[in-house]
This record gives sequence, C-alpha cells and structure tokens, in this order.
Amino acid sequence: CACYRLSMRILRLATSDDDSARLPPGATAQEAAARVLTEATGAEVETTVRSPWPDAGLPDLVGRWLDRYEPDLVLLKVNAFWFNYLSVPLRLERSLGPLGKGIGRAGVRVGETPWLTRSTVFRHGRRYLVRIVGGATYFTPEQVVTSMEQCARRILSCEGTGLLIVGPHSRLNHELARKAAAAHELRRLHVHNAMKQFSAEMHVPFIGQEVLPTREEVAAMVGADHLHLGADAARRGGEEEGAKLLELWRELHGDLHSSGPATGGLAPPA
Repeated sequence: CACYRLSMRILRLATSDDDSARLPPGATAQEAAARVLTEATGAEVETTVRSPWPDAGLPDLVGRWLDRYEPDLVLLKVNAFWFNYLSVPLRLERSLGPLGKGIGRAGVRVGETPWLTRSTVFRHGRRYLVRIVGGATYFTPEQVVTSMEQCARRILSCEGTGLLIVGPHSRLNHELARKAAAAHELRRLHVHNAMKQFSAEMHVPFIGQEVLPTREEVAAMVGADHLHLGADAARRGGEEEGAKLLELWRELHGDLHSSGPATGGLAPPA
C-alpha cells in the first residue's frame, strides 16, 4: 500500500486503576480512550502506561520516559493515594523504628494480596485499625503538587507534545470516621484546586472531581476490592479522557484522518 497511516503515541502516567490485570481485556480506561481517538481520527493508537511515584527523582524519570517513548500526547494523573491513603504499616514503620520496618513490610505484603483485599473481614479490620492505631500518608499534599507541577513543566518543554492533567479522585471517604473523612477531603481539594489553577495558568486541559461522590455512587464505581474502579467506571473515565485527548490532538494537529494530509505522527508506508 502506498498510503500513509496516521499513528498516535500516548504516554499515560497513571494510577493502579490503569493496571490491565485488574480488568477484562478491552475494559481498561486506556483502551476506552484509544477507541475514542481511533474512531474520530482513524489513527492507530499506541499507549504506554507507567506508574509514577512523586518523589524527588520523578521529574527526571519523566524526562527519560519522554526521550524513550517520544509521545504525541501525555496524560498525567494525580493519584489521591499518594497523599490521602492512611497506611497502618507505614505509621508503624515510622513510629517504631527498626522493629516497625519489619511489621510495616509484612503489612504491605498482606495489603498486596488480591484475594485478601476483596474480603469483607479484611476491609472491616483495616477500617478498625485506622481508627484505633491511626495511619500515615506517603506524601503531603504540598509535596505532590510540587512534584506534579515539575513533571508537567518537563512535559510542556517538549515542543509539539500535548498534556492532559487529571486531578485526584477519591473513593475512600465513606470508609472513614467523619472527622478523618473531612480532613481527607480537605487534602484532596487542596491538590485538586492547585492543579486546576496550574492547568489554567499553563493553558493545559484538566479533568477533575469537583464534588465528592455519594456512598451509592462509589458502590457503583468500584470493583471487587472496593477500592479500584470496576469495568464500567473505567470505561466511562477512559471515554472522558479520550474526548479531552481528542480535543488536544486537534488543537495541535488539526482534524486529521488516515486518508487526509498530515503534519506529523505518521507511520511509514506499508
């Protein structure tokens, strides 16, 4: 064939909701977003998913990912887990020193056991421990905002690369006591508002959770572990992201189709 085929490379700096192992094939948010883009442009969409951790080294790591994958579009998700998940093992590790490290690591291994985290007994036990023992967050809201802004600036420094920022979403509040839930939402809103303002200042599209979902809405969103998105919610979220990415692509490249003229993102003739 002598024709050119439009291709689109997307780098998703995502959360554990984007872990394809949790959902059936075709049900992930990245697949839903890719379908929206392909249907609208005719492009073959190649998506690379990476799970960032907002420590001091993340902006440099993002720079290496940009060099390696050369994406046309980047989706940067701000993970509420980083600053809002109350970890009992982390609290013990920080408060008990060397003894706490062993207990903390054992607790993390338990929390990463899928069949156990789906257990009602486990979830009730975790809620009880958080209320009695307390939990610690991995990062502060300020640390997360600083890291995300640095990463966003690194992405925007790549000429011709589009950026979509997705703010923090929360599904944990209804498992917490009222006082803890209020503090939890204040932290989320701090990060949400900071990233929304940053996005506006940098003229970057933004998707955010403006209002906390109700208990019933959360129940309809989550999967078997009552924490990560289920298939329907992942699909809907992916379609919303795909629509925003499509707007961004058209802003950068025009409304291109595989049979029309193009200025970039082309695969060689087949």
